[in-house]
Amino acid sequence: MVEEAKKNTPVTAVEDNSLLQDYLAEYNEDKKYFEIALLIALLFHLALIWIKLPNFGSKEIVEEKKVEKKVTRVVLPPPPEKQLEQLKIEKKVKKIPIPDPTPDEPEPEVPIETNVQQDTPDIDTEYMVGDIPDEPPVPTGPVSEATIGLVKPKYSRQQLMSNVIYPELGKKAGLQGIIILQAVLRKDGTVGDIRIIGGNLRNYPFFRKAAIDAVKKLKFTPGKLRGHPVDVIMTLTIRFSLKTRYTR
Repeated sequence: MVEEAKKNTPVTAVEDNSLLQDYLAEYNEDKKYFEIALLIALLFHLALIWIKLPNFGSKEIVEEKKVEKKVTRVVLPPPPEKQLEQLKIEKKVKKIPIPDPTPDEPEPEVPIETNVQQDTPDIDTEYMVGDIPDEPPVPTGPVSEATIGLVKPKYSRQQLMSNVIYPELGKKAGLQGIIILQAVLRKDGTVGDIRIIGGNLRNYPFFRKAAIDAVKKLKFTPGKLRGHPVDVIMTLTIRFSLKTRYTR
């Protein structure tokens, strides 16, 4: 059996060698065909690149030739000279009349009688004759200081304040302020009715009395209305201040 195995062994190696040669021969043949096919494909692509194929899908655009229209100018001959002369405008000549050197005889003037009656207005002499009415009478009673045409009474403010006596109770309490009064300054130079109309100290009797006493001593020049002295209602203010020096 060992001998039979040894006999069979070289036969198998020979067969394998032949198979390998056959495979290599087929491989070389296939490789040759592949190279040929590759070369053909390469040449075909090169031919596509360099050879311009006709374009069957594009449409040919036919440009229409523009038809040029020829314009002919007609030149008219100039009109004849006779027609031009007829078209000229004739200047109009104004005729100026020449006056006759012999003057016309003047026509006799006929006087025209006109009877014009001038209307004289009727003048009522009753309104023209008479005395001029007198001025309204001067009022007998006191008048307001706002009366038109009134010359107000004249007095000295310093003299009025010199008449003020500061109440001792007001000094001790430290009270200061004003009192407003209305007084009738009579035409004879005296002070008539006095009444208190305002001021922050009007509710203190001692300040009221001090203010009234100061006004009663006032010296003044009476007021006048249309040249006549009259009684005048004047508004006066008395100021009480601790800084002011008053007479005692």
